[in-house]
Amino acid sequence: MSRVANRYSKALFAATLEQNKLDIVAGDLISVSSVIDQSKDFKKLIYSPLIPANKKTDIIRKIFDGKVDRLTYNFLILLCRKKRSDFLSEIIDDFKMRILEYKGVLIGQIISSKPLSPEQVADIHKKITAQSGQEVQLSQEIDEDLIGGFIVKIKDTVIDLSVKNQLDKLRNKLVFG
Repeated sequence: MSRVANRYSKALFAATLEQNKLDIVAGDLISVSSVIDQSKDFKKLIYSPLIPANKKTDIIRKIFDGKVDRLTYNFLILLCRKKRSDFLSEIIDDFKMRILEYKGVLIGQIISSKPLSPEQVADIHKKITAQSGQEVQLSQEIDEDLIGGFIVKIKDTVIDLSVKNQLDKLRNKLVFG
């Protein structure tokens, strides 16, 4: 996460709380993200440093004026004018994380050597939720180097139940006593 995206996301989040528009702006940003994903031309336009800011703001006006909340619209225009539109996806991702944190949802990651079944993920989710006392949202990642088992990362907490970790511990014990 870049510092620029972090700053802009933080400012937008503060403004949405101040104006009591958190859910509205969150919905708008989902729509903006959808346009970015669906239109290669829009994506090129918004991320290209070669396209002048005034051309970007004209396109933003044509696409989003009257279709998103004024706060969201003004934020998009500001990003273009400040030549920060290339950070838009990062800002949206960070904004989503801020919403979840604000609502008390922990964001975590399960890293495994192969895809886990829905039942396995549900079981891990249930145990983590019970242990933390908070709702947890887990994403999955594959790392074939783990050999087997899994790692759960939530903020600064890492639970490493991978075969690779167990083998490393055994090796260290044998080598160092």
